[in-house]
Amino acid sequence: VLILYFFIMSKVSLCGCPYLLSLAQLIIPYFGKLPKFFPYFLLTAKRNQKIDFLIYTDQKVDQFTILNANNIEFVTLSFDEIREKVQSKFDFKISLKTPYKLCDYKVAYGLIFEEELKGYDYWGFCDTDVLLGDIYQFLKEHSFFDNDYVRYGLLGHLQIFKNSQEVNRIFMSGKDLNYRLNYKNVFTSEQNFIFDEEKGIQILFEKSGFEQLQDKFFDDIDISHFSFREYGEDEPKRYYSWSQKHGLKSINLIDGQLVIKHPLYAHFQKRTIECPEFEPIESFYVIPNKLVFGEELSIQEIEEVTKNKFYWTYWKRILRSKLNIEKYS
Repeated sequence: VLILYFFIMSKVSLCGCPYLLSLAQLIIPYFGKLPKFFPYFLLTAKRNQKIDFLIYTDQKVDQFTILNANNIEFVTLSFDEIREKVQSKFDFKISLKTPYKLCDYKVAYGLIFEEELKGYDYWGFCDTDVLLGDIYQFLKEHSFFDNDYVRYGLLGHLQIFKNSQEVNRIFMSGKDLNYRLNYKNVFTSEQNFIFDEEKGIQILFEKSGFEQLQDKFFDDIDISHFSFREYGEDEPKRYYSWSQKHGLKSINLIDGQLVIKHPLYAHFQKRTIECPEFEPIESFYVIPNKLVFGEELSIQEIEEVTKNKFYWTYWKRILRSKLNIEKYS
Protein backbone atom coordinates (compact mmCIF):
# COMPACT_ATOMS: atom_id res chain seq x y z
CA VAL A 1 0.00 0.00 0.00
CA LEU A 2 2.81 2.42 0.90
CA ILE A 3 4.64 1.66 -2.33
CA LEU A 4 1.46 2.32 -4.34
CA TYR A 5 0.85 5.59 -2.45
CA PHE A 6 4.32 6.95 -3.16
CA PHE A 7 4.09 5.89 -6.80
CA ILE A 8 0.81 7.78 -7.25
CA MET A 9 2.15 10.86 -5.48
CA SER A 10 5.21 10.87 -7.73
CA LYS A 11 2.88 11.06 -10.72
CA VAL A 12 1.07 14.19 -9.53
CA SER A 13 2.50 17.39 -10.95
CA LEU A 14 2.89 20.49 -8.84
CA CYS A 15 0.46 22.43 -11.05
CA GLY A 16 -2.31 20.13 -9.89
CA CYS A 17 -2.32 18.06 -13.06
CA PRO A 18 -2.39 14.30 -12.33
CA TYR A 19 -0.16 11.61 -13.78
CA LEU A 20 2.70 13.93 -14.77
CA LEU A 21 6.29 13.60 -13.73
CA SER A 22 7.05 17.02 -15.24
CA LEU A 23 4.96 20.01 -16.15
CA ALA A 24 6.21 20.54 -19.70
CA GLN A 25 8.72 19.39 -22.27
CA LEU A 26 10.72 21.89 -24.33
CA ILE A 27 11.86 20.71 -27.76
CA ILE A 28 15.27 21.99 -28.94
CA PRO A 29 16.79 20.86 -32.26
CA TYR A 30 20.39 22.08 -32.64
CA PHE A 31 22.54 21.10 -35.62
CA GLY A 32 26.13 22.15 -36.13
CA LYS A 33 28.96 22.95 -33.77
CA LEU A 34 27.84 23.63 -30.22
CA PRO A 35 29.07 26.97 -28.82
CA LYS A 36 31.12 27.10 -25.62
CA PHE A 37 28.18 28.89 -24.01
CA PHE A 38 25.92 25.85 -24.55
CA PRO A 39 26.77 23.86 -21.37
CA TYR A 40 26.07 26.93 -19.23
CA PHE A 41 22.64 27.13 -20.81
CA LEU A 42 22.28 23.48 -19.81
CA LEU A 43 23.15 24.33 -16.21
CA THR A 44 20.23 26.77 -16.08
CA ALA A 45 18.00 24.18 -17.77
CA LYS A 46 18.96 21.53 -15.23
CA ARG A 47 17.85 23.83 -12.39
CA ASN A 48 14.33 23.83 -13.90
CA GLN A 49 13.44 20.46 -12.39
CA LYS A 50 9.73 20.72 -13.29
CA ILE A 51 10.59 21.17 -16.99
CA ASP A 52 12.02 18.48 -19.28
CA PHE A 53 14.31 19.37 -22.19
CA LEU A 54 14.48 17.16 -25.29
CA ILE A 55 17.47 18.14 -27.44
CA TYR A 56 18.01 16.79 -30.96
CA THR A 57 21.53 17.25 -32.30
CA ASP A 58 24.14 15.81 -34.65
CA GLN A 59 26.97 16.62 -32.23
CA LYS A 60 28.70 14.48 -29.60
CA VAL A 61 27.07 14.94 -26.20
CA ASP A 62 28.96 12.49 -23.99
CA GLN A 63 30.73 15.37 -22.27
CA PHE A 64 27.43 16.55 -20.80
CA THR A 65 26.84 13.40 -18.74
CA ILE A 66 28.88 15.14 -16.03
CA LEU A 67 25.84 17.35 -15.46
CA ASN A 68 23.82 14.37 -14.20
CA ALA A 69 20.68 16.19 -15.35
CA ASN A 70 17.63 13.92 -15.15
CA ASN A 71 15.44 16.48 -16.93
CA ILE A 72 17.65 16.80 -20.05
CA GLU A 73 17.55 14.15 -22.76
CA PHE A 74 19.68 14.16 -25.91
CA VAL A 75 18.70 12.39 -29.10
CA THR A 76 21.54 12.08 -31.62
CA LEU A 77 20.45 12.14 -35.24
CA SER A 78 21.33 13.84 -38.51
CA PHE A 79 19.63 16.87 -39.99
CA ASP A 80 18.37 14.65 -42.82
CA GLU A 81 16.65 12.46 -40.23
CA ILE A 82 14.94 15.39 -38.52
CA ARG A 83 13.81 16.61 -41.97
CA GLU A 84 12.27 13.20 -42.63
CA LYS A 85 10.50 13.32 -39.28
CA VAL A 86 9.01 16.74 -40.08
CA GLN A 87 8.06 15.64 -43.61
CA SER A 88 6.21 12.59 -42.25
CA LYS A 89 3.62 14.90 -40.62
CA PHE A 90 2.57 16.66 -43.83
CA ASP A 91 1.03 15.43 -47.07
CA PHE A 92 2.87 17.99 -49.23
CA LYS A 93 6.59 18.37 -49.92
CA ILE A 94 8.12 20.69 -47.34
CA SER A 95 11.15 22.96 -47.71
CA LEU A 96 13.73 22.41 -44.99
CA LYS A 97 17.19 22.81 -46.48
CA THR A 98 18.96 24.45 -43.54
CA PRO A 99 18.66 24.16 -39.74
CA TYR A 100 17.76 27.86 -39.52
CA LYS A 101 14.51 27.18 -41.40
CA LEU A 102 13.40 25.11 -38.37
CA CYS A 103 12.45 28.44 -36.77
CA ASP A 104 9.34 28.48 -38.96
CA TYR A 105 8.44 24.94 -37.82
CA LYS A 106 8.72 25.63 -34.07
CA VAL A 107 5.00 26.38 -33.77
CA ALA A 108 4.25 22.93 -35.25
CA TYR A 109 6.36 20.98 -32.73
CA GLY A 110 3.20 20.01 -30.86
CA LEU A 111 2.19 18.03 -33.96
CA ILE A 112 5.64 17.01 -35.21
CA PHE A 113 6.70 15.60 -31.81
CA GLU A 114 3.28 14.48 -30.62
CA GLU A 115 4.51 11.00 -29.71
CA GLU A 116 7.34 12.41 -27.59
CA LEU A 117 4.93 14.82 -25.86
CA LYS A 118 2.43 12.23 -24.66
CA GLY A 119 1.95 12.58 -20.91
CA TYR A 120 2.79 16.30 -20.77
CA ASP A 121 0.23 19.02 -20.14
CA TYR A 122 2.43 21.62 -21.86
CA TRP A 123 5.17 21.77 -24.47
CA GLY A 124 7.35 24.49 -25.84
CA PHE A 125 10.62 25.53 -27.40
CA CYS A 126 13.48 27.81 -26.50
CA ASP A 127 16.76 29.12 -27.85
CA THR A 128 20.11 28.08 -26.44
CA ASP A 129 21.73 31.55 -26.43
CA VAL A 130 19.83 32.23 -23.21
CA LEU A 131 20.22 31.83 -19.48
CA LEU A 132 17.00 30.57 -17.92
CA GLY A 133 15.37 31.64 -14.70
CA ASP A 134 12.75 29.51 -12.90
CA ILE A 135 10.12 28.80 -15.58
CA TYR A 136 7.62 27.02 -13.33
CA GLN A 137 7.80 29.64 -10.59
CA PHE A 138 7.28 32.39 -13.16
CA LEU A 139 4.19 30.70 -14.61
CA LYS A 140 2.77 30.08 -11.16
CA GLU A 141 3.33 33.67 -9.98
CA HIS A 142 1.57 35.03 -13.07
CA SER A 143 -1.47 32.74 -12.67
CA PHE A 144 -0.74 30.82 -15.85
CA PHE A 145 -2.48 27.71 -14.55
CA ASP A 146 -5.27 29.45 -12.61
CA ASN A 147 -6.35 31.42 -15.68
CA ASP A 148 -6.05 28.44 -18.00
CA TYR A 149 -3.78 30.25 -20.43
CA VAL A 150 -2.93 28.14 -23.48
CA ARG A 151 0.27 29.97 -24.43
CA TYR A 152 3.07 32.06 -23.01
CA GLY A 153 5.51 33.98 -25.18
CA LEU A 154 5.66 36.29 -28.15
CA LEU A 155 9.18 35.91 -29.54
CA GLY A 156 11.06 32.81 -30.63
CA HIS A 157 13.40 32.74 -27.61
CA LEU A 158 10.94 30.79 -25.45
CA GLN A 159 7.27 29.86 -25.80
CA ILE A 160 5.05 27.41 -23.94
CA PHE A 161 1.79 25.91 -25.25
CA LYS A 162 -0.98 23.83 -23.75
CA ASN A 163 -0.66 20.31 -25.13
CA SER A 164 -4.04 19.81 -26.76
CA GLN A 165 -5.01 18.81 -30.28
CA GLU A 166 -6.79 22.11 -30.90
CA VAL A 167 -3.95 24.31 -29.67
CA ASN A 168 -1.30 22.24 -31.47
CA ARG A 169 -3.01 22.87 -34.81
CA ILE A 170 -3.65 26.61 -34.55
CA PHE A 171 -0.66 27.14 -36.86
CA MET A 172 -2.87 25.63 -39.61
CA SER A 173 -5.67 28.18 -39.13
CA GLY A 174 -4.34 30.99 -41.36
CA LYS A 175 -5.03 29.48 -44.77
CA ASP A 176 -7.72 32.03 -45.65
CA LEU A 177 -6.02 35.11 -44.15
CA ASN A 178 -2.96 36.04 -46.19
CA TYR A 179 0.05 34.51 -47.88
CA ARG A 180 2.40 34.81 -44.87
CA LEU A 181 -0.08 33.20 -42.48
CA ASN A 182 -0.80 30.16 -44.63
CA TYR A 183 1.35 27.41 -43.14
CA LYS A 184 1.57 25.58 -46.48
CA ASN A 185 3.20 28.64 -48.04
CA VAL A 186 5.56 28.94 -45.07
CA PHE A 187 6.52 25.27 -45.07
CA THR A 188 7.07 25.01 -48.86
CA SER A 189 9.23 28.13 -49.20
CA GLU A 190 13.00 28.40 -48.62
CA GLN A 191 12.43 31.90 -47.26
CA ASN A 192 12.24 32.40 -43.50
CA PHE A 193 8.85 33.86 -42.52
CA ILE A 194 9.53 34.32 -38.77
CA PHE A 195 6.34 32.29 -38.41
CA ASP A 196 7.05 31.69 -34.71
CA GLU A 197 6.71 35.36 -33.70
CA GLU A 198 4.33 38.34 -33.71
CA LYS A 199 3.80 38.51 -37.49
CA GLY A 200 2.90 34.84 -37.62
CA ILE A 201 1.61 32.57 -34.86
CA GLN A 202 0.73 35.53 -32.61
CA ILE A 203 -1.87 36.75 -35.12
CA LEU A 204 -3.36 33.27 -35.38
CA PHE A 205 -3.64 32.92 -31.60
CA GLU A 206 -5.27 36.33 -31.29
CA LYS A 207 -7.89 35.24 -33.82
CA SER A 208 -8.39 31.93 -32.01
CA GLY A 209 -9.84 33.63 -28.91
CA PHE A 210 -7.72 31.56 -26.51
CA GLU A 211 -6.32 33.27 -23.42
CA GLN A 212 -2.58 33.97 -23.47
CA LEU A 213 0.05 35.32 -21.08
CA GLN A 214 1.90 37.86 -23.20
CA ASP A 215 3.63 40.45 -21.00
CA LYS A 216 7.40 40.86 -21.32
CA PHE A 217 9.20 39.26 -18.38
CA PHE A 218 12.57 38.64 -20.01
CA ASP A 219 15.69 40.60 -20.96
CA ASP A 220 16.33 40.80 -24.71
CA ILE A 221 19.85 42.15 -25.18
CA ASP A 222 20.52 44.49 -28.11
CA ILE A 223 23.19 42.84 -30.26
CA SER A 224 24.33 46.19 -31.73
CA HIS A 225 25.81 47.41 -28.41
CA PHE A 226 28.76 46.03 -26.51
CA SER A 227 27.08 46.62 -23.14
CA PHE A 228 24.07 44.55 -22.05
CA ARG A 229 21.50 47.07 -23.22
CA GLU A 230 17.88 46.22 -23.91
CA TYR A 231 16.29 47.69 -27.02
CA GLY A 232 15.42 51.37 -26.57
CA GLU A 233 17.26 51.58 -23.26
CA ASP A 234 19.89 54.16 -22.29
CA GLU A 235 23.33 52.76 -21.59
CA PRO A 236 22.96 50.55 -18.51
CA LYS A 237 25.56 49.14 -16.16
CA ARG A 238 24.14 45.64 -16.18
CA TYR A 239 25.49 42.15 -15.83
CA TYR A 240 24.00 38.74 -15.01
CA SER A 241 24.61 36.38 -12.16
CA TRP A 242 23.49 32.76 -11.89
CA SER A 243 23.77 30.33 -9.00
CA GLN A 244 22.29 26.98 -8.14
CA LYS A 245 20.91 28.54 -4.97
CA HIS A 246 19.38 31.78 -6.27
CA GLY A 247 18.91 31.18 -9.98
CA LEU A 248 19.21 33.98 -12.53
CA LYS A 249 19.69 37.62 -11.52
CA SER A 250 19.86 40.77 -13.62
CA ILE A 251 22.03 43.23 -11.68
CA ASN A 252 22.02 46.86 -12.81
CA LEU A 253 23.86 49.79 -11.24
CA ILE A 254 21.56 52.84 -11.31
CA ASP A 255 22.61 56.11 -9.63
CA GLY A 256 25.05 54.22 -7.46
CA GLN A 257 22.43 51.70 -6.28
CA LEU A 258 22.12 48.05 -7.20
CA VAL A 259 18.80 47.15 -8.82
CA ILE A 260 18.30 43.38 -8.83
CA LYS A 261 15.64 41.57 -10.85
CA HIS A 262 14.88 37.92 -11.57
CA PRO A 263 13.96 37.78 -15.29
CA LEU A 264 12.40 34.69 -16.80
CA TYR A 265 15.44 34.52 -19.04
CA ALA A 266 18.19 36.64 -20.57
CA HIS A 267 18.56 36.39 -24.34
CA PHE A 268 22.03 37.18 -25.70
CA GLN A 269 21.02 36.95 -29.37
CA LYS A 270 23.91 34.94 -30.83
CA ARG A 271 26.38 37.19 -29.04
CA THR A 272 29.85 35.66 -28.84
CA ILE A 273 30.64 35.20 -25.16
CA GLU A 274 34.09 34.07 -24.07
CA CYS A 275 33.71 31.04 -21.80
CA PRO A 276 36.12 28.96 -19.71
CA GLU A 277 36.32 25.21 -20.13
CA PHE A 278 33.11 23.83 -18.75
CA GLU A 279 32.76 22.66 -15.17
CA PRO A 280 29.47 21.82 -13.38
CA ILE A 281 29.91 24.79 -11.04
CA GLU A 282 27.53 26.30 -8.49
CA SER A 283 27.74 29.93 -9.66
CA PHE A 284 28.99 32.19 -12.44
CA TYR A 285 28.39 35.66 -13.80
CA VAL A 286 28.29 37.11 -17.31
CA ILE A 287 29.70 40.49 -18.28
CA PRO A 288 30.12 41.93 -21.79
CA ASN A 289 31.24 39.60 -23.31
CA LYS A 290 32.67 37.03 -20.95
CA LEU A 291 31.44 34.32 -18.60
CA VAL A 292 33.36 34.12 -15.33
CA PHE A 293 33.29 31.61 -12.48
CA GLY A 294 32.52 33.24 -9.15
CA GLU A 295 30.10 35.29 -7.08
CA GLU A 296 28.65 38.75 -7.66
CA LEU A 297 30.74 41.87 -8.30
CA SER A 298 31.36 44.97 -6.20
CA ILE A 299 30.04 48.37 -7.32
CA GLN A 300 33.53 49.42 -8.37
CA GLU A 301 33.95 46.27 -10.46
CA ILE A 302 30.55 46.78 -12.09
CA GLU A 303 31.50 50.34 -13.07
CA GLU A 304 34.60 49.04 -14.81
CA VAL A 305 33.37 45.92 -16.62
CA THR A 306 30.07 47.34 -17.95
CA LYS A 307 31.54 50.32 -19.82
CA ASN A 308 30.21 50.51 -23.37
CA LYS A 309 32.62 50.59 -26.31
CA PHE A 310 32.72 50.12 -30.05
CA TYR A 311 31.40 46.64 -30.81
CA TRP A 312 33.47 45.48 -33.76
CA THR A 313 32.01 41.95 -33.71
CA TYR A 314 28.56 43.32 -34.53
CA TRP A 315 29.76 45.53 -37.38
CA LYS A 316 31.71 42.66 -38.92
CA ARG A 317 28.45 40.70 -39.00
CA ILE A 318 26.67 43.62 -40.68
CA LEU A 319 29.38 43.90 -43.33
CA ARG A 320 29.17 40.20 -44.07
CA SER A 321 25.41 40.36 -44.48
CA LYS A 322 25.77 43.33 -46.85
CA LEU A 323 28.24 41.43 -48.99
CA ASN A 324 25.78 38.53 -49.17
CA ILE A 325 22.67 40.67 -49.60
CA GLU A 326 21.23 38.51 -52.41
CA LYS A 327 21.73 35.32 -50.45
CA TYR A 328 19.98 36.55 -47.29
CA SER A 329 17.32 38.89 -48.69
